[in-house]
Amino acid sequence: MSTVYSQLGLIVAAAGASRRFGGVNKLLQSLHGMPLFCHCLKNLCSEDGLGNVVLVVSPGNEALFSQLLKENLPVLAETVQVISGGELRSDSVLRGLQALKPECSYVAIQDAARPRTSAAILRRCFETAKIYGSGVAAHRITDSVKIADENGIVRQSLDRNLLWATETPQVFRRETLLKAYKICRNLKKIFTDEAQLLEEAGFGVKLVENREDNPKITYRHDLPNMESIVATPE
Repeated sequence: MSTVYSQLGLIVAAAGASRRFGGVNKLLQSLHGMPLFCHCLKNLCSEDGLGNVVLVVSPGNEALFSQLLKENLPVLAETVQVISGGELRSDSVLRGLQALKPECSYVAIQDAARPRTSAAILRRCFETAKIYGSGVAAHRITDSVKIADENGIVRQSLDRNLLWATETPQVFRRETLLKAYKICRNLKKIFTDEAQLLEEAGFGVKLVENREDNPKITYRHDLPNMESIVATPE
C-alpha cells in the first residue's frame, strides 16, 4: 500500500475566513479535546504510505497551526508541511499543488472542516481517479430542490434523481488539475470546489458515492451537534 500511496499528495484546505461561523476561526475550535482541523488529518493520514501532506492555512497563522499540530498529533507534525494560503480557495489549493513533491502524480484535496472524513472514502476516490482521472466524493440529494427568483417564487423544480452534493476528498490527476488552473486563470469566477474548476475547463468529473457521515462544520451550531458524534470514523 505504501508504494501506491507514494503517488498521492494530500492538500488540506484550512485557509478560509470562517465568515459564516461568525468570524472566529472555526478550525481552531475544540472538538473532543482536539482542534477541529486535526481530525481529518488524523483520519486520512492513517493510510500507510500517505506521507506527502500539505496543510494550507491563512497567512500569518502558520506558526500557530504548526504548534497545535505538534501538541495534538506529534507524529504527523514531523511530516505535514504547513504553508500560507491565498485570498480564494482556488489560490490556496494552487499553492498547495506547487508545494507537493514532484513524484505525486495524483492529488487529493480535503476540507479541514470535515472531521468525519474516513480513510476508506479517500481510498475509493483515489482508486477511481486512477481509472477516470478524477474521483470526487459526493452524496445523492434526497430533498426536493427548487429554483426560485429573488422574491422566493418557485420557477422550476429539479429532478432530484440527477442531483448530487459534492464533498471532499476530491482526487485528480495532478497534471489535469494544473491544466484546469491554467485554462481558468483569467476567469473572474469563484470556484467553490475543484470539481467545478475541472468542469469549467472542460474536463470530465467522476463522482464517488459516499454513504458515510461526512458533514462540514460551517455554522456555530454545527459544532455542538458534532460533539454528540464520535469524531473518528470506525
